[in-house]
Amino acid sequence: MFEKMLQVKIMSKNTENAEVYLRFKNVTKKFGNITAVSNVNLDIHKGEIVGFLGPNGAGKSTTMKMLAYLLRPTEGEIFIRGNGKLEKLTSKNKDYLLDNIGFLIENPFFYGNMTPREILSYFGELKGYPRSKIKQRVEDVVAMVHMMDWIDVKIGKFSKGMRQKIGVISALVHDPDIIVLDEPHTGLDPTARKMVRELILKLSDMGKTIFLSSHLLYEVSEVADRVAMINFGEIIACDTLEKLEEMAKKSEIQMELLEIPEAGIEDTIKNLDQIIGQHTGLDNKKDYIRFNPDTEIFEILFNGDPKNQLDIFKALFAAGIDVIEFSVPKAGLLEDLYLDFMDESENGESSKARTKEHYQKNAGDIKV
Repeated sequence: MFEKMLQVKIMSKNTENAEVYLRFKNVTKKFGNITAVSNVNLDIHKGEIVGFLGPNGAGKSTTMKMLAYLLRPTEGEIFIRGNGKLEKLTSKNKDYLLDNIGFLIENPFFYGNMTPREILSYFGELKGYPRSKIKQRVEDVVAMVHMMDWIDVKIGKFSKGMRQKIGVISALVHDPDIIVLDEPHTGLDPTARKMVRELILKLSDMGKTIFLSSHLLYEVSEVADRVAMINFGEIIACDTLEKLEEMAKKSEIQMELLEIPEAGIEDTIKNLDQIIGQHTGLDNKKDYIRFNPDTEIFEILFNGDPKNQLDIFKALFAAGIDVIEFSVPKAGLLEDLYLDFMDESENGESSKARTKEHYQKNAGDIKV
């Protein structure tokens, strides 16, 4: 039996009844006549990892800057848990509320003539971590990223990836309940990315609430309990990867032929369309058959129904197509889901309209 192509965490945590630690309520940000963020509503719960995805200029950074109080919402409110309750972020309480958040900004900067011990000790004290405990805390977080041998080495000697690791743990040194990570995998090699991935999951298991923005969709798919997608300043989808896949109604089969027909790729795709087009179950069949010239593999999208999948196989064999292998992609479906939702939002096919009730039910206080 062929699998659907979506690769996700084995089990997403059930945080539906957990306490809300972050809340965006009707948040809008305008710059003159330009609306950068429009009516964002999102609840993030204790221990939950929420991935925040969108193209450049979609509103991700503006949203995070409002959370950090670097920008003020034009309309709406942001709430942060502090002192055991959810409180509206204001100029009067921002200092102690933001002390409960650890921020990693993209491409963090550190003075090259200082060591990780010095930098992290300063950050911890700045955020109010007890001075008597800061030495041990700094060593603990440095050990998390396996850099104890470098704790007293000047950061000017570090590679970009090493600096990024220090950036990640700088968000943890004061032991906040909420961690906001903007592109935490930037500059990291595969081994370091795996280490950061495992660290994020460990922090979540410890009850930390994590809001994660990344362009590496695979990394998000490996850790996120839910994914929120933003485009043109609006949340266009927010749910678990499993539910997003159901909403997109697309899965993929990869097919390798014995040889590329002499008719050429375009004619072969037209021929395949005539053979299997009626079996995909897709309403929109635009570009549902693709050819990857690097692997010489045909990629066929369908609605994910096993019956449709079987009908596609039967039709191909009945037509005498020389298939030597069927497979499913090794990578997750998140990239295809992301592109699908972005395409719908940009072309006016309102995914928001057709799933509004679903979003409101499954994404906290989402209103789209």
